[in-house]
Amino acid sequence: MKDKHHEQWEKLGATDPYWAVLSNPKMKNDKWNRTEFFQRGEMEVVNLMTKFEALGIDVELGSVLDFGCGVGRVSRALSERFRKVIAIDVSRSMLQEAQNANQHIDNIDFIHNAAEDLSIISDDSVDCLYTNMVLQHMPKKRQVKYIREFCRVLQPKGILVMKTQSKSNLKTWKGWVYLLTGNYGINIINKIQIGYFSGMEMHTIPKKTVLNALDDENMTIVKVDKLASGHSAVIHPRYFAEKS
Repeated sequence: MKDKHHEQWEKLGATDPYWAVLSNPKMKNDKWNRTEFFQRGEMEVVNLMTKFEALGIDVELGSVLDFGCGVGRVSRALSERFRKVIAIDVSRSMLQEAQNANQHIDNIDFIHNAAEDLSIISDDSVDCLYTNMVLQHMPKKRQVKYIREFCRVLQPKGILVMKTQSKSNLKTWKGWVYLLTGNYGINIINKIQIGYFSGMEMHTIPKKTVLNALDDENMTIVKVDKLASGHSAVIHPRYFAEKS
């Protein structure tokens, strides 16, 4: 996948990988404390496991696929719960940092995948697939293709947890800017407010499109959380689904 998406993440991984994963403006230029950074991943996975319990989801703790793993922030926390973590990313530079930062962990396989599919992963082979705010960086058609691939690699009764952008948040002025101007407008705002262009493309995919794709792939929807902070330019649902 030698395209703009691939090139953006190679550049971000080579120049400021920790900020690219958690884009707090104050942490630009490699200011993330590594301990705090990975603790954020631990907190995210603790919340995930708590959510599973609340929803009555019984997750087989064999293999988990962390799609868009970046530098392994969540992969590290998942490795303490699952026997095997398959951590996939489009960026070789991100993966190099992930391997360096997590070399003491022996049950994570960091894998480079620049294809538009997951052909490197066998059918019905993964117990759980987790991806958080990764698909949004891809055009809608590519997102749909990957969603179908997520379903293919899951074992029967396997669990998919996926969060991506669905639409502009029209309760905020940034949401209106995003609706009317797309990535260009959001990057202009970033430049004015915090002095840099993020270099990240953002794409929405309607909730209905996601649900239709999951239904086509025999996935049962367990829960869809509607998530958006008060200042967010977008609504980003989190989907919990089980393979039939």
